[in-house]
Amino acid sequence: MTPNRRTFLRALGAGSIGTVATFSGTAAAATTVTVEGAGEDIWDAADGFHYYHEEVSGDFDVVVHNTALENTDSWAKAGLMVRQTLNADAENAMVRRRPNGEASLQWRSAAGADTVSTTSDGGSGESEVSGGSITADWLRLTRSGDTISAYGSTDGSNWTLIADIAPGEIDFAEDAYVGLAVTSHSAGTLSTAEFESLSGLSPSSNGDVGDVDVAGSVSTSDGGGGSGDGGSDDGGSGDDTSGGSYFDVDAGFADASWFDDSVTVHRVQEATESAVRAAFEASGPRLVVFEASGVVDLGGGDLSITNDKCWVAGQTAPSPGITFINGMIQVDANDCVVQHLRIFRGEDGGAAEGADPMNNADDTSNVIFDHCSAYWGRDENLSVGYNTSDTTFANCLVAEGLDEPEENSNGSLVGNGAQNVAILGTVYAANNDRNPRLKDDTQSVIANSIVYYFDKAIWASPGAQSSVVGNAYLGRFDWSDAIVKGDGSVYIEDNIVADPGLNGRTFCSATQLGSRPLWPNGLTAMPATDVESHNLAYAGARPVDRISHEQRVIDNIRNRSLDTDVSDPANAPGIPGDEGEVGGYPDHGGSTRSLSVPDSGLRDWVDQWALAVEESGASPP
Repeated sequence: MTPNRRTFLRALGAGSIGTVATFSGTAAAATTVTVEGAGEDIWDAADGFHYYHEEVSGDFDVVVHNTALENTDSWAKAGLMVRQTLNADAENAMVRRRPNGEASLQWRSAAGADTVSTTSDGGSGESEVSGGSITADWLRLTRSGDTISAYGSTDGSNWTLIADIAPGEIDFAEDAYVGLAVTSHSAGTLSTAEFESLSGLSPSSNGDVGDVDVAGSVSTSDGGGGSGDGGSDDGGSGDDTSGGSYFDVDAGFADASWFDDSVTVHRVQEATESAVRAAFEASGPRLVVFEASGVVDLGGGDLSITNDKCWVAGQTAPSPGITFINGMIQVDANDCVVQHLRIFRGEDGGAAEGADPMNNADDTSNVIFDHCSAYWGRDENLSVGYNTSDTTFANCLVAEGLDEPEENSNGSLVGNGAQNVAILGTVYAANNDRNPRLKDDTQSVIANSIVYYFDKAIWASPGAQSSVVGNAYLGRFDWSDAIVKGDGSVYIEDNIVADPGLNGRTFCSATQLGSRPLWPNGLTAMPATDVESHNLAYAGARPVDRISHEQRVIDNIRNRSLDTDVSDPANAPGIPGDEGEVGGYPDHGGSTRSLSVPDSGLRDWVDQWALAVEESGASPP
């Protein structure tokens, strides 16, 4: 495993996983926070916006300098918000700033109530300033007991009280969310706001609240550099933020040693099947980058990488990324990396036999799938071909294999003779069986992965050898078999079973080995107790830019939402029969931008783009 941008995280040890860098002192003053938000508005009885926040207990005093707000509408808003919950209709108060520079206070006194402001009927009587607003680019929001106060300033030192919201007007609980809020006042358009000198707050989470057509995002950079209007990336030096998943692309047996600055760069400039196919089928060592985002319908067909040495960098796509539907992505070549893509196959995405959303073909070698979301297969969701060597699944979200035909909801199959397979930091959710299935004479490592809501987990066939280390098996709904079963040979270490626990039942009925039959060089597994928090934070195509189907599955695991009291394991209610049962194909919008690709340092450039969609607060290069 080559030292890389995540080496620091391994050095800290698993106990540090999940910690987040915070802003404090002079470091905060030198940091620019860029928030992109869509949504119809923060107004009326429900909101749509992007929120960068933390949960705060009791009193607070938060200050920020809003240095820029893109004028997507005259009523686009950016500012500081306190909010009782993350529901769209939650009670909240926001000191807001509009593109014209006016600052004012708005609030919703109870969940589902209409919003008022110091500039509107119903709220103007609370204003301490003429007309309800002032010109200000510094914003301040405080809580003292049950009183919320909003201030504005032009210099960050001399403050003007805009309004107090007295006790009884809003009754916040002791704990509430406080953070930076941005809405474009246009559901399908992102507005970019920049903030500096944030104090009194250390946000650690961000996400969209309410209905938005385009997912928002958060990034940070040092030295006060802004992101402009988002139309292009200038290729300048970004914030070299460390973090991201515990598992890098080289963490398994496969590696990307073939990739260097001599590769040809192929730009996908429109989110269409033909544009992507041209890049996938090109010859020679190449890097595929995306200057467009959106949903690509494969029309029930396959999209294959057919020539060796291809790195697909889905992380370079604008928000909310590239999503493929109604078909399959296959790597039918050697020495390939596929990163940060989503694929939703669906009921009509081809015949049931072999109808995976994503796999590598038979007889391929040195293939890596990293941070991919694979849903709604009718055979398996993400599989390894027969007689392959050196395949890695890292940080993937493998979910909701369709239950039609009956009981054919499957996670992964590792085909006969596959050697040196590593499944690391991956989440299997709501797949009835094959989580994964290890066929004859295979060699595999399954480490630090989650299986949630399932009938059967690992099935090891004769001649299969596997190291099963540090995994979490959650929410099992049928116990007719051991979690690890079959006639293969398995080494078992530090795995947990919860909700429900084993309660005296058998974990492994396969032949158990006294030592690991294989293991990637340099890899240290996390303790199983750290796996759930880590994987729910980092698995899937774009962990800080998830679409609703991804967030729904993550929330189901986190909240144990699916009922394990299942009368018929072949028809578990939490496993869909077709995509319509869970909301249908994604239909998110997209956008375009130009990328400035450097002539040297390509691996670092690709890694920094990956980090920007994996770690909240990380910046693109």
